[in-house]
Amino acid sequence: MDDIKIGLDFGTHQTKICIQRTPDEGHGIPEYEFFKFTGNNGEEQFFLPSVIQINKDDTLSYGYVDPELEKESLPLPQLEKITSVDASHIDDEAQNLFDKYSVNADASEESMNALIELLKCKYKIDDQAFRIRTTEAQQKYDMEMAEYNKARNLFRYFKQATFAEYPWEKAIDPKLLCIWYLAYILFLLEDIFPDGFAINMGVPTDDKTFNQKRELGTQLLISAIHLVEDVYVRDLRRFLNEKVESLMKNTVIPDFNEDDKEFYRINIFPEAYASLIGLTSRGKLSEGMSLNADIGGGTTDISFFIVKDRIPKIYKYWSIPLGLNYIAEKSGFDYSEKDFVKNANPDVIAKFNRKKEDVVYLLVDNLSSIVTSRGIFKSHLLNALRDRILVYNGGGSSYPEISNSIYLFTDVKVADAELWSEEIIKDKKKVSKLFNLLTTAYGLSVSENDSEVILCDFDTIISNKNNSNSERNEIDKDVC
Repeated sequence: MDDIKIGLDFGTHQTKICIQRTPDEGHGIPEYEFFKFTGNNGEEQFFLPSVIQINKDDTLSYGYVDPELEKESLPLPQLEKITSVDASHIDDEAQNLFDKYSVNADASEESMNALIELLKCKYKIDDQAFRIRTTEAQQKYDMEMAEYNKARNLFRYFKQATFAEYPWEKAIDPKLLCIWYLAYILFLLEDIFPDGFAINMGVPTDDKTFNQKRELGTQLLISAIHLVEDVYVRDLRRFLNEKVESLMKNTVIPDFNEDDKEFYRINIFPEAYASLIGLTSRGKLSEGMSLNADIGGGTTDISFFIVKDRIPKIYKYWSIPLGLNYIAEKSGFDYSEKDFVKNANPDVIAKFNRKKEDVVYLLVDNLSSIVTSRGIFKSHLLNALRDRILVYNGGGSSYPEISNSIYLFTDVKVADAELWSEEIIKDKKKVSKLFNLLTTAYGLSVSENDSEVILCDFDTIISNKNNSNSERNEIDKDVC
């Protein structure tokens, strides 16, 4: 019998799953497969959009939703069209006015010029009124669109709202949406693996919030399992035919219990840890101080870590609310429809890169404060950081324009399919092209136990041995 472990990369924009099968009751050589979801037209995809829709009959659709079935809320706002002022024919208009109202047959040059100047003043006033009305119309439209989107029965970002304090103004609690979305995924998995499996799921967190997020992630998964196995008894059709009001009544979020977590074989890992563990556990990164940048659709997550005994010890984690969608939107194109590199505005890319640089410079400043307070020269820190590793993954790692070196972190590495060279992976050639998007799911599938996660207090970054005496010691970049 195979031992099954699910690496569940529950993403803000889309979700990916890597399945680890280990034959001989967990003693054989692991084999890997990325789960394929089915789109609306029957096509197979390695990604499930993190989207839920309330349909016209009050049932829910997940992932690949049909906009035609969305339950109506408010009417779609319409932007008022304001006619612009056309002053290109002012000379002709002046002549027409003179011909219509003048008692003289011929217009003198002085009279015509005076009439033209009057018309220019009128057009200037009209143009000012046009600009004011256009601005007011746009503001009115933006307000109505905000209300429309708030009331829409299409839900995104519920994962981000649950784990990362993203603002949420929808009528349904984002935790409930997370549970229903996870339940839908579990229905699909339990249909294939009815004898059960372990689940490793990633969440955005740092050392100070990990325990809280670990408990919350466990609660959501257990609630989803309860819906699948106890309420709807593995009947996906019945679940999909349920009305949203009944779903609310049937969904209970249990108190956290470590025994339940162990019983259901649930592990919750920091996403930053999961994206790194696949690299470090295979010895793909050298030991020492390094950065990881995960550029996704909605956010860019940067973590500062140290590899020790092939385990990433994460010391600091930042999430920048800018990603590929931001660059595309500010550049004036739809990322899903047009080529990113050809259409991305260089000024927008530069601004995006500066945001990453701000994080790294702040990191170095914080480290400098720590080392100098312990009697160590700042120059020793800079020498230790010079030419350090910066690993990129996520969708943005495909583009050199935004997966560049940052300050002292100049040894840029992009997570690629070389990591899988020794693994048995179904459709390896096909999924290798998507490696940067599937890294976290794979990392989750090879992670062992969340109790082994090492998230360190930033203030302990410099070990005590560096100030064990009054001398100003060097900082060893490979063992710090």
